[in-house]
Amino acid sequence: MEILADEALVKLCLEGDCTAFAEIVNRYQKQIFSLAYRLTNQVEDAQDLAQEAFLKIYQVLDKYDTSRPFFPWMYKVATNVCYTALRKKPQEEIPLDKVIEFAPTVPQAATQPEDYTEVKETQRLVQQALAQLPEKYKVPMVLRYLEDMTYQQIADVMEVPITTIETRLFRGRSLLQKRLKNLERGV
Repeated sequence: MEILADEALVKLCLEGDCTAFAEIVNRYQKQIFSLAYRLTNQVEDAQDLAQEAFLKIYQVLDKYDTSRPFFPWMYKVATNVCYTALRKKPQEEIPLDKVIEFAPTVPQAATQPEDYTEVKETQRLVQQALAQLPEKYKVPMVLRYLEDMTYQQIADVMEVPITTIETRLFRGRSLLQKRLKNLERGV
């Protein structure tokens, strides 16, 4: 079977080909689920948000500008869906066993088992501290450092000025550092 470009799949979708949209979902479901999971830290919530994101993408597909790359547009729509859902959801405590990997670093094969254990423990501490941040700091931190979005992209997604994003990232990093120090001391 021929592998079609995203833009060709969008064109087929707009012409009524349902299998074309199924191919888009199949192609990008892992990335969209990953985004939702990193923002919610809950598998069930992430699954629901990913499904909601694809529904929204389908609904606004006719607004996609085919002269631009599809993935960034689709990802922005999905990020907006997730962010909107997070703003509506009351803040709740996140259990530690649901904490995600912050910086999935895999030690080189030549390193010692102790090095691997140390890296995993550091990741766990970072994740624990990140999960405890207020949403207004956690969302930009995830989008910037896990999803590698630019400040401008984050500002567009969160619908706030870029200076607000800069401030939230600065304060988020500061809070993260304080929480990490407390976690290392066992506080």
